[in-house]
Amino acid sequence: MPKAGTDSPSDPSKGQTGSEPADDRALVDAVRAGDASAYAELVDRYGERLYHTLLHMAAGDGELAAEFVQEAFVRAFERLDRFAGESSFYTWLYRLARNRAIDLLAKKRPKSMDRPGLEAQGDANKQGSGPHHSIERTELQLHVQAALHRLPTEQREIIILRDFDDLDYATIADQLDLAVGTVKSRLNRARAALREQLEDLVAGGAL
Repeated sequence: MPKAGTDSPSDPSKGQTGSEPADDRALVDAVRAGDASAYAELVDRYGERLYHTLLHMAAGDGELAAEFVQEAFVRAFERLDRFAGESSFYTWLYRLARNRAIDLLAKKRPKSMDRPGLEAQGDANKQGSGPHHSIERTELQLHVQAALHRLPTEQREIIILRDFDDLDYATIADQLDLAVGTVKSRLNRARAALREQLEDLVAGGAL
């Protein structure tokens, strides 16, 4: 299971839409034929990437993100016969993970949702280690992080996919099953909402 704090590995399928690595389909077929090791390979291939995307949805709660990932792979295994190959395996997996994460987030709010990771990073700032510009950069990151986690899940998600995961509009549209125009308009609204949250946090002295 992925762990918090690890770097997200590069993925050859990142940014693709409507297709998948040729051996992904071969692995899916192998799982359907009863080869459990093939599914373990799919978990190894996409677990870290999925974890880091869901970590943002979980507002920095590593345990909750890991729970999302585990739920996603269990559900994918149970529903593998429904995978038609019309999208990439990762896109299909992400949709399952996203829907389950939204369900779980509606039932419980992570302890770190309001001010995720701020205490530990704030202590680092108080120590004054590193050059001044590094401290300012950390403070900016804290502002953005806190503002992002105040957004509704739908808005937070689309900012994560575009501005954190650096996916193109077509890939985001594929993952969220939306039209490209809808992705662009939704992203514009989400960014505007994020700016408002940042302004409110700074004006109110919350950070």
